[in-house]
Formats: sequence, C-alpha cells, structure tokens
Amino acid sequence: MLKKLIALLFISTSAPAMAHLTWIEPGQQSMGLSTGHNFPAKEITVKGQYVDAVRCVDAQGEIFNLAFDENSIRYVYKERPTNCLATLKTSLIELSPRQGAQHFEENKVDKALVNKVLGSEKFNEEYFKTAQIQPIKIDSALYNPAIAQFVSLPGDSDNIYVYKNGQAVPDLPVGLEYPETPITLWSKTDATGKVTLLLQPRGEALLRALTTEENGTAYKSQFLSVILNAE
Repeated sequence: MLKKLIALLFISTSAPAMAHLTWIEPGQQSMGLSTGHNFPAKEITVKGQYVDAVRCVDAQGEIFNLAFDENSIRYVYKERPTNCLATLKTSLIELSPRQGAQHFEENKVDKALVNKVLGSEKFNEEYFKTAQIQPIKIDSALYNPAIAQFVSLPGDSDNIYVYKNGQAVPDLPVGLEYPETPITLWSKTDATGKVTLLLQPRGEALLRALTTEENGTAYKSQFLSVILNAE
C-alpha cells in the first residue's frame, strides 16, 4: 500500500530529518515499534495501520507472522523470537529541493545526488522503513534479497554486512546511535559490504542506514536499522 505524505515539518534548515530512527522493542511476550530522533527514547509508537508486515523466526528456525490490527501498538507472541523483520508501509514524500537535499545530507547520501536535488524543481521520494532485532542470517528464511538488510554471513557471525539484491552494498554510510554519545557516529561499509564500527557499544545501540536510488525524476529509498547489544 502506498501512503502519500506531504512533509510540512521542514520549515527551517534546523528541522529534523525526515528519516526518523525506527526500531523494534522486543519483550518477553510482545514487541513494539518505536520511532524518534533519539534512540532509545520512545518518542512515537508506530501503530499497526502503518506496518506492512512483521515476520519472525523462533528458536527452531520456523518463520511466523505477527498479527496486528490498525490500532495495535504491541505485537504479541507466545514465545520471544530469536529475530524479527518489521516492514513499514511505503510512503510518497514530496518536499522542496532544499528540504530534500537536507534530508539526503543528514543521511549522508552521495553528494552528487544532493547537488542534483538542489538543482531540481521538486523532490519526490518513494520511501519505506525496515527494522530488525539482530542481523539476519543470509541463509535463513528471514533474508529477503529484494530489500536492503543488515546480515551475517555463514562462518562469520562476528561481523555485520549490508546486502541488497543478493549482493553486498559497498561504500554505504552507516550511522551508530549510542545513548551515551550525543552525535551519530558515521562510517562506511567496505568493498564486501562489511560494517566497521567507530565505537564498540557497551550496551544497547542502534545501527542505521539509508539506501537510495534514482527512479526517473524521483527517488526510491529505504531506511534500515538493527539493534546492537554488547553481550
């Protein structure tokens, strides 16, 4: 389903980025989705009407979907899953060129695209978000080659990679949101898509990225995030 969103919150150059952080809150009996500018602050709870699907895998490797209704704010399961992938519904964002360029700059999109947006008459973006509890095993049923995901590779569970279209995504800016650090710590994936962290989390943190590509005179983008834990 495509929702149309006219972003009116960009009223000044200091306005927050359109790509609010979005993450999963896993609990013992249920999970929720939160979005906001400061992880792990729960500024907004994402209701079911904005969610396309939540797929999870249990300890036995079995896949199941979490049911929800339009007013849901928690998604109940019988036993806490080992991992989940939440996909929010796609929106069409319409911004001024200045606002679109700001949105791209704050997510470290390639400077050539930022300059192209600034030279255009309008900015249209087809945009959706995904969130993961942990990196998805690339040989598991949760892996979806059609979208960007934070993944782990067979025999290399200690590292995190970004894959899309079945291939590694090199040179992608990746931000680390760490509660004790007031700024986003940015790095880039290497030639194999591997993420290099500038700071090893001592507790829960959030890894996030934005992938974007030109789609005619518009853009197609995906925000992706995964929770990191020190243990």
